[in-house]
Amino acid sequence: MSDTSSEGPSIGPGDIVIDADDTSPSPAVVVKTPNAVAADWRVPGGTVADSNPDYPATDPVVVVVFRDDLEDAYPRYTGGLPLALAQINRDGLRHYSFPKSRLRRIGQLEPTQLTLDAIDPNPYHSRNFSVEENRDYIAAIRDRGRPDPPPIVRDCGDRFELLNGHKRVWASYVAGLESIPCDIHYERELYAARTWARYHLQGYSESQRHVALRRIESRLDGQQAAYIQREYIDSGETGPKTEDTADGERTEA
Repeated sequence: MSDTSSEGPSIGPGDIVIDADDTSPSPAVVVKTPNAVAADWRVPGGTVADSNPDYPATDPVVVVVFRDDLEDAYPRYTGGLPLALAQINRDGLRHYSFPKSRLRRIGQLEPTQLTLDAIDPNPYHSRNFSVEENRDYIAAIRDRGRPDPPPIVRDCGDRFELLNGHKRVWASYVAGLESIPCDIHYERELYAARTWARYHLQGYSESQRHVALRRIESRLDGQQAAYIQREYIDSGETGPKTEDTADGERTEA
């Protein structure tokens, strides 16, 4: 039996894993790592712990989709962000929850190289950047030949829209790059707006927030703008960490 401790290498969205208990396993892709342990995460028939008595009930839960199924539904997905289970369910994609120590990581989906002219800015973004203030940042990207970490874009069918990484894309253009690696995500527009807000609004100035919320209200509706203000500004939620020391003091989104 495999090591049943909850420690070991981290597993996150985009990692390719196999079931260590399966004698002929099929590769699966991690799509979500909920903040839950096996004893608390419910699945049909009970909890993940109930279905896995040989593994610690305190093991973190990992949600996977078989790789072939994922490629049929979301062919460009590379990780970077977790997929929403509600969206996966709506799209009829079967997913499976495991205790982490039952899975063995065998690889990772790689970012996709996109030309800069294929990447559209997010419609709510309202921050500008200065070459003078970011010379070292731009130089680091030029020397490396790519931004790090990769920007995250949303697959919109015939185009790609930025969710996080505006400064990295802008600096790549200024640095003279023609294409860069990007993580590709799938998310409907309403939830994409919330994802963008979670990454950005706490770091915006008051005037930038005002512009962004007006754009959200215009594109979606006032109810959604009010929800986003309440959840991502008034609540004081800081959002995901976006620091990247390799690219300078801070990776502005």
